[in-house]
Amino acid sequence: MKQDFKMLSFFLTLCSISSMVAGKSLLANLMKQAETLQHGLDLASKVGDIGSHRNDIAFTAVPSSSQSSSSGAVIRFNTVKINHGNAFSTSNYRFTAPSAGLYVFSWSISVHSSYNGNSRLMKDGSIYHQTHCQRTYQQCGSTITIWLNKNNQVWVTSGVSSFYALGTYSSFSGWKIH
Repeated sequence: MKQDFKMLSFFLTLCSISSMVAGKSLLANLMKQAETLQHGLDLASKVGDIGSHRNDIAFTAVPSSSQSSSSGAVIRFNTVKINHGNAFSTSNYRFTAPSAGLYVFSWSISVHSSYNGNSRLMKDGSIYHQTHCQRTYQQCGSTITIWLNKNNQVWVTSGVSSFYALGTYSSFSGWKIH
């Protein structure tokens, strides 16, 4: 029995030592993970874009109703779905860049079957990009990337005299990516 007690005592001592080692090992492991996380956060703060809100600029607008336009007329995207950063205006249907950077714009015009669907993305009064759609019910548009300086303006115009956009199926969106 004395020998059994010695064995039990020895076993319990090993278990205690093992638990202490495991606890220290777990604590060491958790400390290492915390150091790694802190290093990642430090790196992210140096990069600047990760976790920051400096690129929080985005909008989507749609026409409130169908519209016909003459060549060069601004398409009236007058119902805002989102306007984060308040850079899109429903008074002139233009996006004004609040800061310099790389932006993406996407527009889609639902074309009536009796009309062409030519549209133009304008940048400060000059054609930056244009699309051409034939007389058929279809979506006509494009997505482009463009560098804008602060206060540059972007909007969409019709490209032909017989332009007709179906309101509930057309949209104009943009967002800053860098």
